[in-house]
Amino acid sequence: MKRQVITTANEDKRLRQVSKEVKSFDKNLDQLIIDLSETLEAQTDPPGLGISAPQIGVLKRVFVAKIVNNRQNLSGKKVKSFVNPKIIKFSQKEVTILEGCLSVPELYGHVIRPAELDFESQNKNGRKTTAHYKGLPARIIQHEIDHLNGILFIDHVHDQNGKMFKVEKDKKGQEQFIELAYA
Repeated sequence: MKRQVITTANEDKRLRQVSKEVKSFDKNLDQLIIDLSETLEAQTDPPGLGISAPQIGVLKRVFVAKIVNNRQNLSGKKVKSFVNPKIIKFSQKEVTILEGCLSVPELYGHVIRPAELDFESQNKNGRKTTAHYKGLPARIIQHEIDHLNGILFIDHVHDQNGKMFKVEKDKKGQEQFIELAYA
């Protein structure tokens, strides 16, 4: 069932709390993964690439994302679930990419993150898997794990002295990025 995405506009404290490890691999977990997947698929403006359980008000270490192996084309993205995810190792190389978030609507900012990572998680049945990700999949994983730790991308933008942008429409109805001044 599609759920409401919690946003910073609601000032919901759950976005800032650390999620708890999943210990029961049961029907409740299955339903949470279904709810997350349906909520992510319903996001069209802008489309979402991932969503974590805290973003729908559940403080469990679970997220779903449109991630494929690095050898595959991202155009055929299928929603994949990750339970109790952990980043094992980061690459030394870092990249800066403009990020946004379903819980921080209409705001974007440049965030510096490691370009690659080694990652461990469990599937909905509790089976552990490990994988190496780079590029956009690595970025999505880091962003979603931040949510599980109560961190938002805007925290990184602030800590890195980056710039924040808001999307606004011009007189012709075209979207444009407007730089926001820090208070």
